[in-house]
Amino acid sequence: MRADAEAAYERLGNRIAAKLRLEQTDVQVYPQGSMRTQTTIRPRSNENFDLDIVVELPGYLYQQNPDPEVMFHEFGQALQGHESITGTPEEKRRCWRLQYPGKPFYFDVTPAVPDPFRYTGAALRIRDPDTHWSPTNPKDYADWFCERADKRFPFQSMAFDEVFKARANVEPLPDEEVGIDDILRRTIQLMKLHRTNVYWNAEDWRKAAQPISVIIVTLATIAFEHLYETRRGNFTSAIEVVLAVVEDMPNYIGKRNGEFFIANPRLPTENFADKWNTDGGTRSREFSRWHKRLEEDLEALLVGDVKSADEARLRSVFGNDGIEAWRERLKHETEELSHGILAGLLAADPTRNLGTVVQSGSKGTLG
Repeated sequence: MRADAEAAYERLGNRIAAKLRLEQTDVQVYPQGSMRTQTTIRPRSNENFDLDIVVELPGYLYQQNPDPEVMFHEFGQALQGHESITGTPEEKRRCWRLQYPGKPFYFDVTPAVPDPFRYTGAALRIRDPDTHWSPTNPKDYADWFCERADKRFPFQSMAFDEVFKARANVEPLPDEEVGIDDILRRTIQLMKLHRTNVYWNAEDWRKAAQPISVIIVTLATIAFEHLYETRRGNFTSAIEVVLAVVEDMPNYIGKRNGEFFIANPRLPTENFADKWNTDGGTRSREFSRWHKRLEEDLEALLVGDVKSADEARLRSVFGNDGIEAWRERLKHETEELSHGILAGLLAADPTRNLGTVVQSGSKGTLG
């Protein structure tokens, strides 16, 4: 599965360059979002996983005609001609979706061009039907996250290698394992898996209002950094950090001019919570509701008996992936865990079902 997805990903940039009559080195292709930050989770049931991809085009193409619609639709035309493999390109607000029929994945491909003047503070701009051009900085945001996720508390002794090694043209998909000492990434994966299960059977309007990943990642990262900077000597285990991060997250939901504002840390004018201000409070209430449920479920798992976990409760929190990971953990259990079921979930083999990044070879999961 990995080889199939990666081959398609690596072909994409070369094909687009050829269609636009550009040199391959003029088109930069790289992952963004959870794939880049290594916080992906495995899709539930038979859902396909998505790869969010940026295709950075040379700015000189659109200096004379800086119309985002021209750029966006020329790019869409460059995706055509391979429908038997990719499916018909589907237009979205800011990206084109390639469904890859018969495959367990699809690509959301966002064309971007450099902002020559960086008026917005962002390196790139993309098409947005409402705002004409919209600033974006996926690499800057991912760098911000990774700089913080790579921090280690004094109680941790294992060092962690840098995550990303870029190369020209088409960057490889990150394939490093997310270890059990990688507290922030593992916590975010668990939170996203919990959110998926909480909203799995919810009404459509509630699913549409569930906390989006970028808000979960941003709030958790800010909380993690604050704890590291102010209290890092007070923690003695990963579990304590996890619970403190979760508890602290709502404290970083801001307000500007009476409206909710969760800023992009590397692009302060961008508000990740902009939709919270236009839905009558639905999204803010859903965040509070999900967060309260998360705290309750983590507390239940923390005090639960290690060897006799309530599988029904565990499944309701983390789904079948949680059950499988916990069973796998128990197979190799040699010592009594001191922090209940939650410790076992965090310690579960990261190459298995808790929703890790793409792993090399045959042992990994995609999504």
